[in-house]
Amino acid sequence: MRQITDGQGRVWEAVGADEVVAHMRKGAVLAFRPADEPASEPVRTTIAFNSQAAAELAIRSMSEKDLLRRLDWAKTSAGVV
Repeated sequence: MRQITDGQGRVWEAVGADEVVAHMRKGAVLAFRPADEPASEPVRTTIAFNSQAAAELAIRSMSEKDLLRRLDWAKTSAGVV
């Protein structure tokens, strides 16, 4: 998990959300949830990882600019303001 702040000043957590991925295997997708709502359903992206460990590594190594761009896309796709 990693925290980022969007353009409106809201803090989000980038997480790997459990998902069935290629070949019907358990993996994860990049997802975001508001830091002040840890129990909320995360806003999912289409970026898939083969495992939770792979998701965590990718999230740790992504630039903040890339995470913010992907957060903006996810919010737009989900209709989140």
